[in-house]
Amino acid sequence: MKKLLFIPMLLTVMIFSSCSDEDEALTPDLITELDADSEAALESNYEDVDLIVEAGVEFADASGRVERDTVLECADVTHDQENKIITIDYGDGCEIRGGRVVKGKIIIEYNDRKLVPGAFRIVTLEDFFIDEVQIEGVRTLTNISESIDDNPTFNILLEGGKLSFPDGTSATRDADHTKTWIRANNPLNDEFHVEGEASGSNREDVRYEVEILEKLVFKRACRANRVFIPVSGIKQITFGDNVAVINYGDGDCDNEVTITLNGETFTRTVQPRGNRN
Repeated sequence: MKKLLFIPMLLTVMIFSSCSDEDEALTPDLITELDADSEAALESNYEDVDLIVEAGVEFADASGRVERDTVLECADVTHDQENKIITIDYGDGCEIRGGRVVKGKIIIEYNDRKLVPGAFRIVTLEDFFIDEVQIEGVRTLTNISESIDDNPTFNILLEGGKLSFPDGTSATRDADHTKTWIRANNPLNDEFHVEGEASGSNREDVRYEVEILEKLVFKRACRANRVFIPVSGIKQITFGDNVAVINYGDGDCDNEVTITLNGETFTRTVQPRGNRN
């Protein structure tokens, strides 16, 4: 079971105070304000974008001579080699692995192969949706590894990030992260370790700041079980006068977390795909 001690963007938190400052209770409104689901949705959807970008670049590099990844099987991938621009176009929508429906475009500008130190990619989303959630923003990835033989390490800068949900709510994010790719013999066992900070507003229109206290670990293998959130790691979310700490657990593939909010601890199963309970 995962222990979620800190949930930044998706829970809405309100502190109910009695006449005495000694009695602060975790009210349902406070839990809503913390909004863990939207935080999980932000993490998982941008991870989805990264995986699609990886598959698209690999396919373009091979000039279409490799088998299409299942996230690309219904996409039109074009490569402007002269201007170094790759476009992944899902058109009006089609289904990829896992039953998700993707539509719109991902546009990738680059200067070199990703594993070369100093290489960069600028990823822009154009009318892009996963299922019914629109994903916006410009994501710049720069290889900051000292050597091509290292586990590749990247700075990832997200500017103007936004998820718009079917119910009319939205969550925003700007982030500055370091992401290390831990490669395994089987790519399905790859891990991604993330550190850094972020800020924005959640679906309850509450401003927040996020600090990763202990690196977040994403396991590619867990995605087969529809687990799109970190499997371990701790982050802290500050919103208003409130502080929440999320501990994602010890590596198990599940969506259950434990949250410590203003000193009170509870568990929750998050819904990262953008649906509300």
